[in-house]
Amino acid sequence: MPRWIEVGSVADFPAGEKKCVDVGEVPAVVCNVGGRLCAAVNICPHAGLPVGDGELTGGILICPYHGYAFDVASGRNIDSDDDPPLKTLGVRVTEDQRVQIDADGQNAE
Repeated sequence: MPRWIEVGSVADFPAGEKKCVDVGEVPAVVCNVGGRLCAAVNICPHAGLPVGDGELTGGILICPYHGYAFDVASGRNIDSDDDPPLKTLGVRVTEDQRVQIDADGQNAE
């Protein structure tokens, strides 16, 4: 069952940008890719470092420590299908434009 936690308003996440937030006890990075909000756990599956410190280019987030590139919508490591993906989180926007992240589950989209 999802555990939705509010992390701000839609205006807090401008198009083409990323923002690191805490979703309960879970560190997360929220990315606005062409108006679509995507969220992932802010831990690189390769080395356990904060991937959200990296550069967002289009829908690709590049880990600043080892250069791995992840599709922020799917979590897929675009450099290698053999390496673990970035764990994505569900995102929803309420009627009053508040952004909520599912702290417990994989992206439901």
